[in-house]
Amino acid sequence: MQKTTDHSTALAALCLITSCLAAGPAAGADESATFWYRDGQQALRNAVELQADPGQARNVILFIGDGMGVATVTAARILEGQLAGADGERNRLAFEELPYLALSKTYSANQQTPDSAPTMTAMMAGIKTNDGVLGLGPEVCRGETDAAVIAAHRVPSLLEMAEHRGLATGIISTARITHATPAATYAHTSERDWERDTQLPPDTAIPDIAAQLIDNFGPGAIGDGIEVVLGGGRREFLPDTRIDPEDRNAQGRRGDGRDLTEEFTTRFDGEFVWNQAGFDAFDPASGKRLLGLFEPSHMEYEHDRATD
Repeated sequence: MQKTTDHSTALAALCLITSCLAAGPAAGADESATFWYRDGQQALRNAVELQADPGQARNVILFIGDGMGVATVTAARILEGQLAGADGERNRLAFEELPYLALSKTYSANQQTPDSAPTMTAMMAGIKTNDGVLGLGPEVCRGETDAAVIAAHRVPSLLEMAEHRGLATGIISTARITHATPAATYAHTSERDWERDTQLPPDTAIPDIAAQLIDNFGPGAIGDGIEVVLGGGRREFLPDTRIDPEDRNAQGRRGDGRDLTEEFTTRFDGEFVWNQAGFDAFDPASGKRLLGLFEPSHMEYEHDRATD
Protein backbone atom coordinates (compact mmCIF):
# COMPACT_ATOMS: atom_id res chain seq x y z
CA MET A 1 0.00 0.00 0.00
CA GLN A 2 1.30 3.44 -0.87
CA LYS A 3 1.75 5.85 2.03
CA THR A 4 -0.26 9.08 1.92
CA THR A 5 1.00 12.56 2.72
CA ASP A 6 -2.49 14.05 3.18
CA HIS A 7 -1.82 16.76 5.78
CA SER A 8 -5.47 17.07 6.75
CA THR A 9 -5.61 13.36 7.58
CA ALA A 10 -2.41 13.59 9.62
CA LEU A 11 -3.67 16.66 11.45
CA ALA A 12 -6.94 14.95 12.32
CA ALA A 13 -5.06 11.94 13.65
CA LEU A 14 -2.78 14.16 15.71
CA CYS A 15 -5.76 15.97 17.15
CA LEU A 16 -7.25 12.67 18.25
CA ILE A 17 -3.98 11.69 19.91
CA THR A 18 -3.46 15.00 21.66
CA SER A 19 -7.00 14.95 22.96
CA CYS A 20 -5.94 11.98 25.06
CA LEU A 21 -3.11 14.06 26.51
CA ALA A 22 -5.03 17.27 27.06
CA ALA A 23 -6.57 18.24 30.36
CA GLY A 24 -10.16 17.10 30.49
CA PRO A 25 -13.23 19.04 31.54
CA ALA A 26 -14.35 19.53 35.09
CA ALA A 27 -16.46 16.76 36.53
CA GLY A 28 -19.99 16.93 35.18
CA ALA A 29 -19.09 18.94 32.06
CA ASP A 30 -20.14 17.96 28.56
CA GLU A 31 -18.02 15.01 27.44
CA SER A 32 -19.45 14.57 23.98
CA ALA A 33 -17.26 13.72 21.01
CA THR A 34 -17.48 17.36 19.95
CA PHE A 35 -15.91 18.47 23.21
CA TRP A 36 -12.96 16.14 22.80
CA TYR A 37 -12.42 17.21 19.18
CA ARG A 38 -12.28 20.84 20.31
CA ASP A 39 -10.10 19.98 23.25
CA GLY A 40 -7.66 18.16 20.98
CA GLN A 41 -7.59 21.09 18.55
CA GLN A 42 -6.72 23.46 21.39
CA ALA A 43 -3.95 21.15 22.65
CA LEU A 44 -2.51 21.07 19.15
CA ARG A 45 -2.62 24.88 18.86
CA ASN A 46 -0.86 25.18 22.22
CA ALA A 47 1.87 22.78 21.06
CA VAL A 48 2.39 24.62 17.76
CA GLU A 49 2.78 27.94 19.58
CA LEU A 50 5.62 26.61 21.73
CA GLN A 51 8.98 28.01 20.74
CA ALA A 52 12.37 27.34 22.22
CA ASP A 53 13.77 30.13 24.37
CA PRO A 54 16.74 31.55 22.45
CA GLY A 55 18.43 32.55 25.69
CA GLN A 56 20.87 30.49 27.73
CA ALA A 57 19.86 28.82 30.99
CA ARG A 58 21.31 30.52 34.05
CA ASN A 59 20.84 27.51 36.31
CA VAL A 60 20.07 23.82 35.82
CA ILE A 61 18.34 21.59 38.38
CA LEU A 62 18.25 17.82 37.85
CA PHE A 63 15.39 16.66 40.08
CA ILE A 64 15.31 12.89 40.60
CA GLY A 65 12.25 11.11 41.97
CA ASP A 66 14.09 7.90 42.78
CA GLY A 67 11.98 4.96 41.62
CA MET A 68 9.30 7.29 40.23
CA GLY A 69 8.39 5.38 37.08
CA VAL A 70 5.32 5.65 34.88
CA ALA A 71 3.15 3.48 37.15
CA THR A 72 4.03 5.52 40.25
CA VAL A 73 3.36 8.82 38.49
CA THR A 74 0.02 7.52 37.23
CA ALA A 75 -1.04 6.43 40.72
CA ALA A 76 -0.03 9.80 42.18
CA ARG A 77 -1.89 11.69 39.47
CA ILE A 78 -5.10 9.73 40.05
CA LEU A 79 -4.90 9.93 43.86
CA GLU A 80 -4.29 13.68 43.88
CA GLY A 81 -7.25 14.26 41.57
CA GLN A 82 -9.57 12.03 43.58
CA LEU A 83 -8.55 13.67 46.87
CA ALA A 84 -9.55 16.98 45.29
CA GLY A 85 -12.98 15.55 44.47
CA ALA A 86 -12.34 15.32 40.74
CA ASP A 87 -11.79 12.59 38.18
CA GLY A 88 -8.22 11.51 38.94
CA GLU A 89 -7.39 10.36 35.41
CA ARG A 90 -7.90 13.89 34.07
CA ASN A 91 -5.72 15.44 36.76
CA ARG A 92 -2.26 16.80 36.01
CA LEU A 93 0.64 16.88 38.42
CA ALA A 94 2.64 20.10 38.62
CA PHE A 95 5.50 18.91 36.43
CA GLU A 96 3.05 17.67 33.81
CA GLU A 97 2.14 21.31 33.19
CA LEU A 98 5.67 22.06 31.96
CA PRO A 99 5.80 23.00 28.27
CA TYR A 100 8.21 20.20 27.31
CA LEU A 101 7.95 16.63 28.57
CA ALA A 102 9.72 13.46 27.51
CA LEU A 103 10.40 9.93 28.69
CA SER A 104 13.85 8.42 29.02
CA LYS A 105 14.85 4.87 29.85
CA THR A 106 17.85 3.99 31.97
CA TYR A 107 19.10 0.50 32.58
CA SER A 108 22.23 -1.40 33.51
CA ALA A 109 24.61 -3.00 31.05
CA ASN A 110 24.45 -6.46 32.58
CA GLN A 111 20.89 -7.14 33.71
CA GLN A 112 17.29 -6.18 33.02
CA THR A 113 16.33 -4.83 36.44
CA PRO A 114 18.85 -2.16 37.48
CA ASP A 115 19.51 -0.40 40.75
CA SER A 116 20.18 3.28 41.40
CA ALA A 117 23.92 3.10 40.75
CA PRO A 118 23.91 2.39 36.99
CA THR A 119 20.71 4.34 36.34
CA MET A 120 21.99 7.52 38.02
CA THR A 121 25.36 7.01 36.32
CA ALA A 122 23.44 6.97 33.04
CA MET A 123 21.78 10.28 33.91
CA MET A 124 24.97 11.94 35.14
CA ALA A 125 27.52 10.54 32.68
CA GLY A 126 25.51 9.38 29.65
CA ILE A 127 26.79 5.80 29.66
CA LYS A 128 25.40 2.44 30.69
CA THR A 129 27.30 0.48 33.31
CA ASN A 130 26.93 -2.60 35.51
CA ASP A 131 24.69 -2.99 38.51
CA GLY A 132 26.12 -1.56 41.72
CA VAL A 133 28.80 0.45 39.86
CA LEU A 134 29.11 4.24 40.17
CA GLY A 135 30.82 6.58 37.71
CA LEU A 136 32.69 3.86 35.81
CA GLY A 137 32.40 2.28 32.37
CA PRO A 138 30.84 -1.15 31.78
CA GLU A 139 34.31 -2.72 31.54
CA VAL A 140 34.40 -2.73 35.37
CA CYS A 141 32.75 -5.58 37.24
CA ARG A 142 30.95 -4.97 40.51
CA GLY A 143 33.32 -5.34 43.45
CA GLU A 144 36.52 -4.77 41.45
CA THR A 145 39.29 -4.01 43.97
CA ASP A 146 42.12 -2.88 41.67
CA ALA A 147 42.41 0.90 42.01
CA ALA A 148 44.25 1.09 38.67
CA VAL A 149 41.26 -0.47 36.90
CA ILE A 150 38.96 2.05 38.55
CA ALA A 151 41.18 4.96 37.51
CA ALA A 152 41.37 3.71 33.92
CA HIS A 153 37.60 3.55 33.48
CA ARG A 154 36.35 6.66 35.30
CA VAL A 155 33.71 8.62 33.42
CA PRO A 156 33.12 12.29 34.28
CA SER A 157 29.77 13.33 35.73
CA LEU A 158 27.87 16.48 34.83
CA LEU A 159 28.68 17.85 38.28
CA GLU A 160 32.40 17.29 37.72
CA MET A 161 32.19 18.91 34.28
CA ALA A 162 30.54 21.94 35.89
CA GLU A 163 33.26 22.08 38.56
CA HIS A 164 35.92 21.95 35.85
CA ARG A 165 34.33 25.03 34.28
CA GLY A 166 34.27 26.94 37.55
CA LEU A 167 30.50 26.75 37.98
CA ALA A 168 28.73 26.47 41.32
CA THR A 169 27.39 22.99 42.09
CA GLY A 170 25.24 21.39 44.74
CA ILE A 171 23.69 18.11 45.90
CA ILE A 172 20.51 17.87 47.96
CA SER A 173 19.03 14.51 48.93
CA THR A 174 16.52 12.98 51.32
CA ALA A 175 18.80 9.92 51.42
CA ARG A 176 22.33 9.59 52.76
CA ILE A 177 24.61 11.74 50.62
CA THR A 178 26.72 8.61 50.14
CA HIS A 179 23.75 6.56 48.88
CA ALA A 180 23.86 5.51 45.23
CA THR A 181 21.73 8.24 43.63
CA PRO A 182 23.47 11.29 45.14
CA ALA A 183 26.85 9.50 45.13
CA ALA A 184 26.74 9.08 41.33
CA THR A 185 27.17 12.84 41.02
CA TYR A 186 30.68 12.79 42.50
CA ALA A 187 31.98 9.26 43.23
CA HIS A 188 33.70 6.54 41.17
CA THR A 189 33.63 3.06 42.66
CA SER A 190 32.87 -0.52 41.74
CA GLU A 191 30.57 -1.07 44.73
CA ARG A 192 27.79 1.28 45.78
CA ASP A 193 27.86 -0.12 49.33
CA TRP A 194 31.40 1.12 50.03
CA GLU A 195 30.03 4.27 51.65
CA ARG A 196 32.69 4.48 54.39
CA ASP A 197 36.16 3.05 54.93
CA THR A 198 35.07 0.20 57.22
CA GLN A 199 33.00 -1.26 54.37
CA LEU A 200 35.97 -1.53 51.99
CA PRO A 201 37.72 -4.85 51.38
CA PRO A 202 41.11 -4.99 53.14
CA ASP A 203 43.00 -5.50 49.86
CA THR A 204 41.92 -2.34 48.01
CA ALA A 205 43.21 1.19 47.73
CA ILE A 206 39.92 2.48 46.30
CA PRO A 207 38.66 5.36 48.47
CA ASP A 208 35.25 5.08 50.09
CA ILE A 209 32.36 7.18 48.78
CA ALA A 210 32.22 9.66 51.67
CA ALA A 211 35.95 10.38 51.39
CA GLN A 212 35.55 11.03 47.65
CA LEU A 213 33.23 13.95 48.39
CA ILE A 214 36.25 15.62 49.97
CA ASP A 215 39.24 14.16 48.11
CA ASN A 216 37.90 14.39 44.55
CA PHE A 217 37.64 18.18 44.65
CA GLY A 218 39.74 21.22 45.43
CA PRO A 219 43.51 21.79 45.10
CA GLY A 220 45.14 19.11 42.97
CA ALA A 221 41.77 17.62 42.02
CA ILE A 222 38.56 18.83 40.34
CA GLY A 223 37.32 22.40 40.61
CA ASP A 224 37.16 24.24 43.91
CA GLY A 225 34.69 22.12 45.86
CA ILE A 226 30.95 21.56 45.79
CA GLU A 227 29.17 24.68 47.06
CA VAL A 228 26.15 23.06 48.74
CA VAL A 229 25.69 19.51 50.10
CA LEU A 230 22.51 18.82 52.09
CA GLY A 231 21.05 15.48 53.13
CA GLY A 232 21.50 12.62 55.55
CA GLY A 233 24.36 10.27 56.38
CA ARG A 234 26.39 11.88 59.21
CA ARG A 235 27.66 8.52 60.39
CA GLU A 236 29.64 7.98 57.17
CA PHE A 237 31.54 11.25 57.71
CA LEU A 238 32.31 11.05 61.43
CA PRO A 239 34.94 8.89 63.19
CA ASP A 240 33.74 6.09 65.43
CA THR A 241 35.20 7.99 68.40
CA ARG A 242 32.76 10.89 68.00
CA ILE A 243 29.26 10.84 69.50
CA ASP A 244 26.52 11.92 67.11
CA PRO A 245 25.48 15.53 67.89
CA GLU A 246 21.75 14.68 67.78
CA ASP A 247 21.44 11.05 68.81
CA ARG A 248 23.57 10.61 71.92
CA ASN A 249 23.22 6.83 71.65
CA ALA A 250 24.87 6.80 68.22
CA GLN A 251 28.31 7.68 66.93
CA GLY A 252 30.28 7.95 63.73
CA ARG A 253 31.25 4.79 61.86
CA ARG A 254 34.55 5.70 60.24
CA GLY A 255 37.47 3.58 61.37
CA ASP A 256 40.26 5.70 59.86
CA GLY A 257 39.90 8.53 62.38
CA ARG A 258 38.96 11.09 59.73
CA ASP A 259 36.31 13.67 60.53
CA LEU A 260 35.17 14.57 57.03
CA THR A 261 32.84 17.32 58.28
CA GLU A 262 35.86 19.10 59.72
CA GLU A 263 37.89 18.46 56.57
CA PHE A 264 35.12 20.00 54.47
CA THR A 265 35.20 23.22 56.50
CA THR A 266 39.00 23.43 56.31
CA ARG A 267 39.61 22.35 52.70
CA PHE A 268 36.78 24.33 51.13
CA ASP A 269 36.35 27.25 53.53
CA GLY A 270 33.01 25.74 54.43
CA GLU A 271 30.56 25.43 57.28
CA PHE A 272 29.00 22.25 58.69
CA VAL A 273 25.47 22.20 60.13
CA TRP A 274 23.42 19.29 61.44
CA ASN A 275 20.07 20.77 62.53
CA GLN A 276 17.46 23.40 61.64
CA ALA A 277 18.99 26.04 63.90
CA GLY A 278 22.39 25.71 62.26
CA PHE A 279 20.87 25.80 58.80
CA ASP A 280 18.81 28.91 59.59
CA ALA A 281 21.89 30.64 61.02
CA PHE A 282 23.96 30.05 57.89
CA ASP A 283 24.55 33.24 55.91
CA PRO A 284 24.47 32.55 52.14
CA ALA A 285 26.12 35.92 51.55
CA SER A 286 29.21 34.77 53.46
CA GLY A 287 30.55 33.00 50.38
CA LYS A 288 31.22 29.89 52.43
CA ARG A 289 30.35 26.43 51.20
CA LEU A 290 27.74 24.53 53.16
CA LEU A 291 27.67 20.89 54.28
CA GLY A 292 24.43 19.96 56.05
CA LEU A 293 23.99 16.39 57.31
CA PHE A 294 20.75 16.25 59.26
CA GLU A 295 20.46 12.56 60.18
CA PRO A 296 22.89 9.73 61.02
CA SER A 297 21.38 7.78 58.10
CA HIS A 298 18.56 8.73 55.70
CA MET A 299 16.38 11.78 56.33
CA GLU A 300 13.12 11.22 58.19
CA TYR A 301 9.97 10.66 56.15
CA GLU A 302 7.95 13.84 55.86
CA HIS A 303 5.25 12.34 58.10
CA ASP A 304 7.78 11.95 60.94
CA ARG A 305 9.65 15.25 60.62
CA ALA A 306 7.30 17.31 62.78
CA THR A 307 8.28 15.35 65.90
CA ASP A 308 11.98 14.95 64.98
